[in-house]
Amino acid sequence: MKLVYVEDCFCGKTIRVLSKLVNVKLEEEIIPRETMFSKEVKSKYPKLPALILPGDHIIFDTPVILRHLARNTPYYKGNDELSLIDSWMELYKSEVFDKAYMTVIMPILGHSPYTNRSYNEGLAAFKSQLSRFDKVGEFLVGNSLSIADIWAVALLHLPFALIMDEGLKKNFAKLTAWFTKVANEPAFVEEFGLPRFCKVTLKPVLPPTEAAEEKKEGKEKKGGKDKKEKKEKKEDEKKDEKEEEGDDDAPKKKPPCPLDILPPSPFDIDEFKREFLANKTVETKRKYLQTTFWNKFDPNGWALWYSDYIKAEGEGEVLFKTSNLLGGFLCRIETMGRYGFGILAIFGEEPKLEMRGVYLFRSTEIPFFMTDHPSFEYYKTRKLDPKNPEDQKIVEDFWASEEENMVLGLRYREGKYFRQNKPNHTSY
Repeated sequence: MKLVYVEDCFCGKTIRVLSKLVNVKLEEEIIPRETMFSKEVKSKYPKLPALILPGDHIIFDTPVILRHLARNTPYYKGNDELSLIDSWMELYKSEVFDKAYMTVIMPILGHSPYTNRSYNEGLAAFKSQLSRFDKVGEFLVGNSLSIADIWAVALLHLPFALIMDEGLKKNFAKLTAWFTKVANEPAFVEEFGLPRFCKVTLKPVLPPTEAAEEKKEGKEKKGGKDKKEKKEKKEDEKKDEKEEEGDDDAPKKKPPCPLDILPPSPFDIDEFKREFLANKTVETKRKYLQTTFWNKFDPNGWALWYSDYIKAEGEGEVLFKTSNLLGGFLCRIETMGRYGFGILAIFGEEPKLEMRGVYLFRSTEIPFFMTDHPSFEYYKTRKLDPKNPEDQKIVEDFWASEEENMVLGLRYREGKYFRQNKPNHTSY
């Protein structure tokens, strides 16, 4: 059997957790996020993730694949328990994935547009369900782990990292204890890393767009034969009222991104990324940096930063776990690619791997989307001097390396560029 899933997507990780528990080895095809909606991918797979069965039959959707793999195992058995397991899986899908992910999690990550109304309603709806979730015992069904626990805890990884503040964790102690126990199961840690807990509910990366609300209001105003005249008349009346009332009651404008109101810079980040990434070898990338990048770099409008991850106990011991941790960090800032570039990479040998990065950011200070990142506090950062040959070499070594290259005394293992200009989307 072959599992096809989108890179860094929690759905694929969830299926991999179960495959380890039931000792089923799966071939894998990992779809890059940039191509997940391409015609080629859509023509091959109705939906992702997908599991290709013998005879080239395809099943898709995470819960369906989990049930298929867990059939006749301790994780999905018993007549009454099967119905309970299915019920819990559907509840978490409808109340967490369908609602919280779309209206709250994706806006926090900067992956989708939102309105203040949709975000606040989604957050309130999620919190209203916590009392139902808090009725959990040691496990959701019976006295042992089931695919209901696996699916639910996978869905709750991001809510606990982004939404569940100290007050919510305290008020829903049973839910928190159950999540913490299951999330620390070895199979889970291998795929998702150690669970992260936020102290306060995080805010969306991007400002809201009220287009949807304005469209709705516009429809409500229309009606009858003279829709246009009535609308124009109302707008004129409102305009007159605003002039009489003064500027105090004028609608507030959406605040611009602070990086968009900086003084203009001659350095073109899009041109740089296009030209630099067009080089396919380490040698040509390094040559481009040495002959072009340093000549065009604008230190008054941009800054270079070196970061070094402060590992928690048990982290950095296994390569693929560290790779998951790396992908999770970049996931939250990938929509900010228009304001920067860089790479986060893994160096060294198991069990002493290190995670380090070199970034280029708009502004001469660390931008808000980094300081607001829930994991940024676990990184030591240093501003690099573009005139210093040693710092120039650090940038070149990080941005133009391949496996086996030595960087700052450690072997380069793998890395991922921070470069996205457009939001990515999740898949179920």
